[in-house]
Amino acid sequence: MPLGFKLFLVALAVLVAAVFASRKWTAPPVQGVEPGQVEGDRLVLNVDGVEFPFRWAPAGKFLMGSSAGEEGRDAEAETRHPVVLTHGFWILETEVTQEMYAAVMKTNPSQFSGGNLPVDTVSWFDAAEFCAAWQKLARLPKKLTARLPSEAEWEYACRAGTLGAYYLPIERSGWIGEATESGGTHPVGEKEPNAWGLFDMHGNLWEWTADGWYDYTEEELTDPRGTAEEEVRVDRGGCWDSQPNEARSAHRGTYEAERSSRFVGFRFVLSELL
Repeated sequence: MPLGFKLFLVALAVLVAAVFASRKWTAPPVQGVEPGQVEGDRLVLNVDGVEFPFRWAPAGKFLMGSSAGEEGRDAEAETRHPVVLTHGFWILETEVTQEMYAAVMKTNPSQFSGGNLPVDTVSWFDAAEFCAAWQKLARLPKKLTARLPSEAEWEYACRAGTLGAYYLPIERSGWIGEATESGGTHPVGEKEPNAWGLFDMHGNLWEWTADGWYDYTEEELTDPRGTAEEEVRVDRGGCWDSQPNEARSAHRGTYEAERSSRFVGFRFVLSELL
């Protein structure tokens, strides 16, 4: 083999090695995510320069559903029962904002316009797609997944240890009761948070959960999940035009999974793969 050709191959090998070394050196690091120490601990992750703040919800036991004397309750749908959640999870501090959504999906479907407004007009499938896309961009440890909360996880986080209709009086905690013709969403985080630092769990926008509908009984459940039915999913929390009973911690709404509207948004959780 001619000496010149050998030198060429050596130079090429050195160049290729340098390129791979450079890529390895400049690859963005995995973002550190560890379990919280106490409820409400805060974790801020970054995607494309946009911050995503989360709060820690530890494993625990709570009473799901509403009490017999709660005003506005649906007795058949909200039978109170004990629930055990065996794994803690990080839950987004606010509803996903339009700025957050655009940073991940490079689009904004919302009918109400504003970076700090919650993203609206997203179907259940849009929300699930967002979670998958966010996970790829966020550089999480492989043991973690980003997903919609189960119905039980949502209510557990909303209550943050409370048993009443709301975690705080509704006038302090949620945007509701506006005229459908003239109302709309509000910037996230303007009302008071619950004890775990979560905002807008009451009002502003309905929030998708992962679950299809299932009937409650008084039996204790561990890590309950609804059906995998794709046509209808449970949404929670009420929205800007809701009546007070619809924004209660225990109220259960339903919405067609493929439907999107100006009344529905979402927040998501980070948890270990189960």
